[in-house]
Amino acid sequence: MSLAALGRRLLSFAVSLLCASAVVFGLLNLLPGDVAGVILGPNATPESIEAMRTRLGLDRPVWLRYLDWLGGLLTGDFGTSALSGDPVAGVIGSRLAVTTWLVVLGMFLALLIALPVGMFAAMRRQRVDGLAASGLSQLGMAVPVFVVGLALSLIVGVKLRWLPANGYVPLTDSPGQWLAHLVLPCLTLGLVQGAVLVRYVRSAFIEVLQTEYFRTARAIGWRRWPAMLRHGLRNASLQIVTVLGLQMATLFVGAIVVESVFALPGLGLYLLQVVANRDLPVVQSIVMVLVALVLVINLLVDLAYTFIDPRLRGDATAASEADE
Repeated sequence: MSLAALGRRLLSFAVSLLCASAVVFGLLNLLPGDVAGVILGPNATPESIEAMRTRLGLDRPVWLRYLDWLGGLLTGDFGTSALSGDPVAGVIGSRLAVTTWLVVLGMFLALLIALPVGMFAAMRRQRVDGLAASGLSQLGMAVPVFVVGLALSLIVGVKLRWLPANGYVPLTDSPGQWLAHLVLPCLTLGLVQGAVLVRYVRSAFIEVLQTEYFRTARAIGWRRWPAMLRHGLRNASLQIVTVLGLQMATLFVGAIVVESVFALPGLGLYLLQVVANRDLPVVQSIVMVLVALVLVINLLVDLAYTFIDPRLRGDATAASEADE
């Protein structure tokens, strides 16, 4: 990617982030209810609620509160919780690590499942076993993530006692226990996302099977699996990377559910708690962190395109390289 193209992409990223911040702040401030009333309880008088609103700065104009909040985000100051008074940045940092491990390992497991199953379903698409693999992936897509999580927790965690059914141990305290507590949550995300990805992997490799270069590779003596890995994987990966970028938002939503099922102290579970308490400063910051993560992943996907397909680098040098 040329520097000009990279600059345009970064500018688009910054504008998207700015627009997202305005939408998040505006929508959350349009919600009914008042955090001052939540803090003081149902017996609070109108005078005490108004005093609390003044103390929290809620009586100021919305645009001024938005600019203050945006300025704080740019400097790393996410404000304080309206209920507990704790710095929001510290709480988000500790919980973001749990969610990040869950999402990264879950996506890794999903790829480990989807790539071989999808390639197998593509190459055996007219055979019974290939149709069965495709059918199982369709069935996996129809099962909600919380059902998979509850089933694994009850069977593997409670009945068989092979792995912890819930809870979390930090990596620095015990690496073994940390991994043991993450296996079932990551497997839940991996199975559900893997079932979704199998369909796209199968479709991408069916297109590869119908290309001239793949037929040529087979004609000169390449066996099917080596030819698929050597000549098809890179060409199919463009579609697969696109789907991975689109699925990341879904994956974060799935992580919220998984954290609730397995009682993981991640960002998703914390978001549900602060939404229930109408702690808007924390809710706004968590949502913005999740939005920023999705936008960063989409930016990385765009950059990955240029490494996979040189024709997308947007400069004459890359085009010449591709033609060669």
